[in-house]
Amino acid sequence: MKLGIAVVYLVREGNERLLDLHLESIRRHTGVPYVIYASANRLAAGMQATLRRRPEVRALDLPATALRTSEEHAWYLEQLIAAALDDGVTHVAVFHVDSFPVRPGWAQETAEALSERRPFAAAVRDTRCDDKPFTAFMLMQGKFLRERRPHFLLDGGERRSAAYRKYRRRFPHHPDSGVGFGLLAYREDLEWLRLERSNRGEDHAHFGSIYGDTVFHLGAAAWRRKDFPGSRGPTGLLDLRARLAPMLGHALPGRARRALKGWMSRAVPALDIEAKYAVNEAAFEAVRQRLLADPDAYLAHLRSG
Repeated sequence: MKLGIAVVYLVREGNERLLDLHLESIRRHTGVPYVIYASANRLAAGMQATLRRRPEVRALDLPATALRTSEEHAWYLEQLIAAALDDGVTHVAVFHVDSFPVRPGWAQETAEALSERRPFAAAVRDTRCDDKPFTAFMLMQGKFLRERRPHFLLDGGERRSAAYRKYRRRFPHHPDSGVGFGLLAYREDLEWLRLERSNRGEDHAHFGSIYGDTVFHLGAAAWRRKDFPGSRGPTGLLDLRARLAPMLGHALPGRARRALKGWMSRAVPALDIEAKYAVNEAAFEAVRQRLLADPDAYLAHLRSG
């Protein structure tokens, strides 16, 4: 097994200890030859230097982009994977800067569970409202990537397709990085190995997650606002209010439009988004501090209760 690990290092300053923990956990638990293919275009200079000092890291000088959020992540990630494939890897893993394996044997065991009919494994963030492959952890066969060239995001035609509408109804999700793999598997009737949240202990339902007793993910370390699918309210109804109502409203006569607007307001009450962000930020920081104070003890708590 020749493993390439692709990571887009988008993380805010003040997370130097988290970066060290991420790198050390990969080194400690990975028992096969590997190279980390790293994008550090917007990483602070000090953390860039940390990456470039590590012999297992190949920091690539990639073309910059004005894209942000999921589009930026996918832009860099697909270039990293292409570089790994060019180097002849047999498998590619994807992590975030705030995710890493928690036990030895993770790479071999996950790879052995894959097959031609089941070509990749991925974390699943939330089976209720984000039931798709999640890039906090993925492991993919190199052969599958070379032959199928899947993308992490959907283009406009794919988003408008009947197949995607059916897929989204069956698997409610947030259409960020990873959705392209989910739609491909759905369309072509492929299986994929799902690593669902397996916490036995927790401080929060999202921050500080263990997936498949294999990978830890702190959650939202790269984002200024600590948001995640489901954190603002019921996803389906919010989508209905945010997307469907304006479209229907323009097509309906005044009385029907006013009735629709009133029903939407009652069905999905106005949400104090800024207050929710503040609550999320406090929860994130509490989990982060417990993790960094004693990583081994905290990970044992999350895994075993």
